[in-house]
Amino acid sequence: MIELILSRLAQAKRIDTMIVATSKNPENKPLIDHIRKLGIDVFEGSENDVLKRYHQAAKSYQPDAVVRITGDCPLVDPQLVDSLIASFTSQKVDYLTNTNPPSYPDGLDIEVCTFKALGKAAREATTIDQREHVTPYIYESGLFKTANIANQDDLSRERWTVDEPDDLKVVEAIFKHFQPCTGFS
Repeated sequence: MIELILSRLAQAKRIDTMIVATSKNPENKPLIDHIRKLGIDVFEGSENDVLKRYHQAAKSYQPDAVVRITGDCPLVDPQLVDSLIASFTSQKVDYLTNTNPPSYPDGLDIEVCTFKALGKAAREATTIDQREHVTPYIYESGLFKTANIANQDDLSRERWTVDEPDDLKVVEAIFKHFQPCTGFS
């Protein structure tokens, strides 16, 4: 599933570098080895402080912006990613998402923030929720300029993510329908 996510994201024209930010948990070694064989950078960080992990993963690259895609979203759409990055750039915001409020199917979740905002959040966020879910401090603190991109039709009731066995069945059926193509939009 991670390989599918990465191959789909590789189609995005506005992404310069991809990094998989995972935890130092020894159970992740097979995943890490597989990702490295694909030629993708991997950062191993805190198991529970995901905000710190994300910030440390991006730190060595000093990017202008960080795009956050989670590992349970194999249907991530590279065209939508490019669209959000373009909007982020043109709107000159600190944080842009398509999830607040949600209007896209769950599983097309995209967040873009400045590296500077991510760093401030990493230094100042204190609650477990803020540390575990990476961006709540940015969009809840009122300290940052934020924006949301809404889908024309509210499809937020749709589940295109993989959290449960039934979700996996849906996603497998979608990929089977489009096979051998995995880069559909």
